[in-house]
Amino acid sequence: MTTETTLRYDAPADLWTDALPLGNGRLGAMVFGGVGRERLQLNDDTCWSGAPRSASGADGPAALVAARDALDRDDVREAERQVQRLQGGFVQAYQPLVDLWLEQDEAAPAGYERWLRLDEGVAGHAWESGRQEAFVSRPASVVVVHRTWTGGPLGVRVTSQHPLDRPTGDGSRWVTTLRLPSDAPPDYVPDVHLARDRSPGTSITAAVALEVATDGVVVASPQGLVLHDATWATVVVATATDYAGATTPLHGDAAALRAQAAATTAAAATRGAAALRAEHVADHARLFERVALELPSTASDRPTDERIRRHAAGHQDAGLAALAFHLGRYLLIAGSRPGTLPMNLQGIWNDSVRPPWSCNYTLNINTEMNYWPALSTDLAECHEPLLRWVGELATAGARTAAERYGVRGWTAHHNSDAWAFTEPVGDGTGDPAWSSWPFGGVWLARHLVDHHDFTGTNPDPAVLHGAALFVLDWLVELPDGTLGTRPSTSPENTFVAPDGLPAAVTTSTTADLAMARDLLENVVRLGGPSDLVAEAAAALERLPAERVAADGRLAEWRTDVADAEPDHRHQSHLFRVHPGTSIDPDQQPELARAALATLDARGPESTGWSLAWRLNLRARLRDPAGAAAMLDAFLRPAGPGVLGGVYRNLFCAHPPFQVDGNLGFTAGVAELLLQSHRTVGGVRELHLLPALPPSWPSGSVRGLRARAGVGVDLAWDQHALTSARLVADQDTTVLLRHDGAGQRLDLRAGEAWTLTP
Repeated sequence: MTTETTLRYDAPADLWTDALPLGNGRLGAMVFGGVGRERLQLNDDTCWSGAPRSASGADGPAALVAARDALDRDDVREAERQVQRLQGGFVQAYQPLVDLWLEQDEAAPAGYERWLRLDEGVAGHAWESGRQEAFVSRPASVVVVHRTWTGGPLGVRVTSQHPLDRPTGDGSRWVTTLRLPSDAPPDYVPDVHLARDRSPGTSITAAVALEVATDGVVVASPQGLVLHDATWATVVVATATDYAGATTPLHGDAAALRAQAAATTAAAATRGAAALRAEHVADHARLFERVALELPSTASDRPTDERIRRHAAGHQDAGLAALAFHLGRYLLIAGSRPGTLPMNLQGIWNDSVRPPWSCNYTLNINTEMNYWPALSTDLAECHEPLLRWVGELATAGARTAAERYGVRGWTAHHNSDAWAFTEPVGDGTGDPAWSSWPFGGVWLARHLVDHHDFTGTNPDPAVLHGAALFVLDWLVELPDGTLGTRPSTSPENTFVAPDGLPAAVTTSTTADLAMARDLLENVVRLGGPSDLVAEAAAALERLPAERVAADGRLAEWRTDVADAEPDHRHQSHLFRVHPGTSIDPDQQPELARAALATLDARGPESTGWSLAWRLNLRARLRDPAGAAAMLDAFLRPAGPGVLGGVYRNLFCAHPPFQVDGNLGFTAGVAELLLQSHRTVGGVRELHLLPALPPSWPSGSVRGLRARAGVGVDLAWDQHALTSARLVADQDTTVLLRHDGAGQRLDLRAGEAWTLTP
């Protein structure tokens, strides 16, 4: 067995989803691998439409009271109309920046091959008379393209979907600026167009600088640079924008941004491609090499797109799952580093000015899923952008909670953006199924708890406790004396109302109560102000638990109403299975059986990210056969008539592409091999190989992380554990579980404990 870390192809990319992703957390590039005409589509994570904004919810509390009154009368349609009054507009959209083009007179080159080395963070392609490598350096903060060839000039130019200002530069340097849109409505809003207000402070200003080092002669023009009599060239690109946070005004100083970008390229270009590459690879490998998964494969030397097709046709290729696992970690390293914005629906890779769902932060699963593998696969640093951004979101969300609802704490809804939008999305007519959901902050708080449990780092009390205060004020007393939520929705799902039509607004969905319980239990566990802890504990005593419906499924709604969409892609009511930690076959076997029945009833098909979520759920429910079915469904080729699947570059298809599916898949594979969500008598349990798929008879993994700060290496053969190695960050006691046996271990900080059954 080998560690699968290379994507391979025998032709250049035709489509954007054939191209190969590079990134340093801030800068992203999609590399097409052309020879005569090469395209690198570039992004900067701070390039969003719009500007800092303020919002008002003057009639919010009145609409909330009216919605509750309507639900008291069982008037669901009036309740929907009232919650629509709470809608506060739309989020802004993540934007493409520029395209970098390399052009020379060479058609149909012989001996072509293309690759992405996940362990190096380098994309390359080679042909009979040349070779190119590209990478995005975190230390140097630049995109680097190094090409060698024989014969003919090479043109280097930059284009954009946004108007470019007149470039400046001399010799081998080319610098320009541009203004991003002042408003980019979501792609699902018809008859509304992009706005380009160039007034000060209305939109982000960005600069792009390009510099070339070569052994030839460089001729500059307004369109770019042309290289003559050259056999090699190193193209270095840097960007700069005036984005400085969700609430910081935009300064719009184009000259300063040009100077900043040009200085960055100049400093990098003088160092040379070899030095830049070595520095980049070392920085990338420091994170990537912490974890390695090996699974059996007989096709590792085949083109990746061929492997995807063969696997779907029944030629088992466990190594393909290992490759997709490593791709997820690679994308997290490339798309999220300390100091950057968190990854959106497409990470940092997007080529559309009105991308699907605005490439926003979708808080009812997708943003959270982006960061599921950060802790279990030893990338805690890459978790930082989400945790920091949640702090900004909490500040904005406190205003929304007070103005929209008249309550304490902070809230966030379905969508957000770089400007920390926290209001219900919509123009007053949006479907409450996706707008009327104020638990975005409650779900995000789970990440603070997980970060604490894996690393020992205390969560930001203002964020965690603020989310809990919102929940406590949002809960209402119901006629039976329990606490519940009203109005309430189950994210994006609907039931059949008495009028026979789909409806979303109701009282106390299971998802609401599960998330509320999860947050309040963790506030009590982790501690805080005594009055808050006491209030949380008292509320927990009055919160109903999940219930099993008459058909054996875990109920999603308060009463047994019919589902308007029985195979719906969201399964938010299973929150306490995963990402929560309270329902599994040991802790709550009856609810675990009902959760499994729910997944079975949803069917084998779904969108890509939902398949990844279901992989995690089936892992927690210890269903190896069901997990194997999710693995196979996720890894099938995307295309017409296929729901979910992966594109040729292994990007997850919703469709369209959403990076959360890739990252959720990686987290799910880790859950199949190691689980640490349970405590038994106050001792953390480490369950080894809890849901090993039947198609993985042998393999090994190095570097997984368990809660309580324990690193874990495993190997198995014939589906049986053959070795394990544990190293704790600090002295701790754990309960080791494998093959049905349990063993209490006292681990000493930094000392390896090994097991050879």
